[in-house]
Amino acid sequence: MKQPQKSVRKIADKEGSAKQFSGLNQKLSYLLGENVAWMKEAFGASTDFIVREFKIGETNAALCFFDGLTDKRLLDEDVLKPLQNFAGDYTADIAAHLLAVGEVSESSYLNEAAKGVLDGDAVLFIDKADNLFVIGAKGFDVRAVGQATNEASLRGAQEAFTENLMTNASMLRRRLRTDKLKIEFRTLGAMTKTKVAVAYLDGVVNAEIVAEIQRRLDGIKEVDSILDGGCLEQYIEDNTYSLFPQMQYTQKPDRVTANLLEGRVALIVDGCPDVLLAPVVLVQFFQSPEDYYNRTWAGSFARWVRYIGLMIAVVFPALYIAVTSYHQEMLTTAMAISIAAAREGKPFPAFLEALIMELMLELLREASIRLPNSISNTLGIVGALVIGQAAVEAQLIAPQVVIAVAITAIGTFTLPSFEISYPIRLVRFPLMILAAVAGLYGVVIGILLLLIHLVDLRSIGQPYLAPLAPFDFYRLKDVLIRAPRWQMMTTPQFVRASENPPRGFWRRNFLHIGRKDDE
Repeated sequence: MKQPQKSVRKIADKEGSAKQFSGLNQKLSYLLGENVAWMKEAFGASTDFIVREFKIGETNAALCFFDGLTDKRLLDEDVLKPLQNFAGDYTADIAAHLLAVGEVSESSYLNEAAKGVLDGDAVLFIDKADNLFVIGAKGFDVRAVGQATNEASLRGAQEAFTENLMTNASMLRRRLRTDKLKIEFRTLGAMTKTKVAVAYLDGVVNAEIVAEIQRRLDGIKEVDSILDGGCLEQYIEDNTYSLFPQMQYTQKPDRVTANLLEGRVALIVDGCPDVLLAPVVLVQFFQSPEDYYNRTWAGSFARWVRYIGLMIAVVFPALYIAVTSYHQEMLTTAMAISIAAAREGKPFPAFLEALIMELMLELLREASIRLPNSISNTLGIVGALVIGQAAVEAQLIAPQVVIAVAITAIGTFTLPSFEISYPIRLVRFPLMILAAVAGLYGVVIGILLLLIHLVDLRSIGQPYLAPLAPFDFYRLKDVLIRAPRWQMMTTPQFVRASENPPRGFWRRNFLHIGRKDDE
């Protein structure tokens, strides 16, 4: 009885508890007491670790599990009751035949038992048996399927992913009823043992992209923890120090389905409701699922509104600073007189006025996020009105600055992807500084530097500005406009499988079926 305890303690002291379960293979003992002692040594300090000892006929057995991670009703009705009611002699295969559960696996290593109970399964030990049984009995509470909180939409499916990995995988299976959908599971994080699913459509996705993602995931197996999809993204992205996201996350299953059909890969992290999509291009962050559910002109108009909002959000404050400080000749006479009169007696230059108001807007935005919903809406509206009005009446800020900052904020709100709004808001400040230093020349230089960075940026090795750079004329029908659905039947060239050539336009021949040729 003491020998296995000493070996466990030695392993824990020398290698650490994480490697005790994953890196070393502790062989199953022939004696039940030694196996139970090993498990208690590993988890004995945890009061939620349960060891239920009982008999199968005349043979001693023990069931180990964590309270709160397993379904106790399933264990009582489908595991303990049939085993305890068995009156014959135990044989090697009798336990597998008596267990009335869907998932049962056998192992001869104790580290597999430890990983099983940590995953929420129950482990059955039987005295003098050659194998242990890992019983699928997960029963922890999960959040019900609800609506996406960060991606509101008027049309299309309203359901969103949850924190449960298998629930999210099943939502994809319901939408893609094909054997080409492959979902591969792996475990990352030495301490957290986080399960990650890699989903893709075989024959549609470029195999090199899948191999590259799997290579990067294999390289982070030994990190301490993967707590969220954002953590995973930072480990495997191409450029860590870029402002721009190189993966897109979404809570909407229909959006993930559409991207899988285009040849992309989805990464689903257990415990995270956000699914990562890769590789991505910049224009994806300005597209919404509603664009494809509405008619062509409605989707195209909404997309152009977002592009206008993007340009306003990036350069409008910088243009205001440059024009009012260096290039007044570009203004009409009436506008120049109005701005000059409003700025008379103000203590700060235009740059400091815009900077102060932008910082105040960011403070209000951050405060509204942290406060309860009932208070945050009031703070965002009333706070902006009160502070802006007070600053103008106190002769500290020109009213034109308040208008410029408000228009900029509205432009930011038009962006459909939340993760792209942060880099857009951050890029605004360097452009404002360049405008204050060199006027419009500084703004142009800043935009050129930004474009150079975007051209150089990669997402899983693929160009970030595709289909603009490199140029792909056929893909522009889903960039500047949203072409009719029947004209968008090709997958992007950079994610397309080599055996999946472009099919071109899908001719709507059914419109001509039954028609007589014109005489």
